Amino acid sequence: MRTVKPGFSLIELLIAVVIVGILAAICYPSYQQYVLRSYRAEAISQLLQLANAQEQHLADYGVYSADLAVLGAKVSERYQFKVNLSAAQQEFELIAQAQGLQQADSECPLFTLNHHGQRNGQEPQALVCWN
Repeated sequence: MRTVKPGFSLIELLIAVVIVGILAAICYPSYQQYVLRSYRAEAISQLLQLANAQEQHLADYGVYSADLAVLGAKVSERYQFKVNLSAAQQEFELIAQAQGLQQADSECPLFTLNHHGQRNGQEPQALVCWN
């Protein structure tokens, strides 16, 4: 007489592994997109803070600053921040360019903000990235 031992058969185990694999294949790309969008939000926040700092610098010194350190910029591994000033230092454009792992975000690789508050002035189709 054979006794039945409790446990899983190899087939049952393989089916469970396949189901977990399918779920992971579906969920992982969505997770990656979520992570990229969260870093977009950080870049936008940083640009808005830099724009506020530029306006404060203009109020204090009469000109905008080209030095990100003076404006209180934080170092980011995902975005490279730049400031373009006019010759008279009365106009600025802040730029956040995706770098490193954030370059996988092909929808929104570049954010700009100028002294008028215009977002992505050269690429108005990318305004959806600011939401």
